[in-house]
Amino acid sequence: MRRTGVTVVGYPFRPIGMGEHARSTLRALQAGGVAASLADVSLDNGEIDPDIDRDFRPYLAEGVGSGVKLFCVNGDEAARVIEVVGKKPFEAGYNIIYPAWELARYPAAWAKVVERFDEVWAPSEFIRAAIAGAVSKPVVTMPLAVDLKLSSFLGRRHFGIPEEAFVVLFFFDFSSFAERKNPAAVLDAFELVAAHRPDADIHCVIKSRGGRDADEAQLAFEARLAALAPRAQAIYGDLSDNEIKNLVRVCDVFVSLHRSEGFGRGMAEAMAMGRAAIATGYSGNVDFMAPGTSLLVDYELIPVPPGAYPQGEDQVWADPSPAHAARLIEQLLDDPAGARALGARGREHIRANYSTTAVGRRYAERLAAIGKL
Repeated sequence: MRRTGVTVVGYPFRPIGMGEHARSTLRALQAGGVAASLADVSLDNGEIDPDIDRDFRPYLAEGVGSGVKLFCVNGDEAARVIEVVGKKPFEAGYNIIYPAWELARYPAAWAKVVERFDEVWAPSEFIRAAIAGAVSKPVVTMPLAVDLKLSSFLGRRHFGIPEEAFVVLFFFDFSSFAERKNPAAVLDAFELVAAHRPDADIHCVIKSRGGRDADEAQLAFEARLAALAPRAQAIYGDLSDNEIKNLVRVCDVFVSLHRSEGFGRGMAEAMAMGRAAIATGYSGNVDFMAPGTSLLVDYELIPVPPGAYPQGEDQVWADPSPAHAARLIEQLLDDPAGARALGARGREHIRANYSTTAVGRRYAERLAAIGKL
């Protein structure tokens, strides 16, 4: 067990987005020359991925210490996490919260808890703008690091994916407000491509987790996916961290027709792997999906339907165009060399601006600027 200058507080052993948030933050701090440890505040880690346990268990601290504490938790979880850490340890030192958020306005109830921290780090300009309008504390854009480490290489055969097909990939969590991820729109786009190119060797892979207590909407989605067989397949349940990263590696294009993203790690990881990325041209992902590195889909802003997302009342999100997404998929299908070149440019863009080294440098500069390094 270690106790070092910056303690990353979060869920470092959980196979969820906020778990990777904490893990990538630790890696970036270390790459930036900042000594760091981990504090696990999860209620239940479940079965821990062996690769994650091996790589991050050595950095687990016995306590949070009195230095800088960097909380990789969301606003609705912050009050509970402060209680877990303890009032005295929390009040000692300097507290930064580094939350995700996916809509244009930040909830007032969560903002009250965020005010207890000394400053806020926002993973994207989209999140920064949302939180800055709700709190008085400094809100600084700090992108997440995107560096992929594989413990082994897995090919298409491991996932049952046809070896020669042009593969479209998307993944999401049924149990985490699937409407925001908008998987049905990906199927809309793929159905258009399949109908327009009946003889093309194309394949759609939808990876999902959670939600096995299926509701009517989920059953309808699964029926649509099954109807596309053998040109489409579903992968259900939990994969290891290494399997997920290899799944991205063996695809040709990652397509996300999300309604809103705080950061957009799926697209960023695809780009880091040198794979083409197509995504809605709205929200956090536009920070790193620069022109010439990826393809953005046209959209309109629409009201968030009642009950579709927490704190979604009187908010808006995107309604992306499946027809435009289908045209972009066909563009890549028709120009394999161009698709590879796009992926290569995306990889270099992520490496230059979102690697652990690049992001770690930004972390270190900010900590030095506030006198905490």
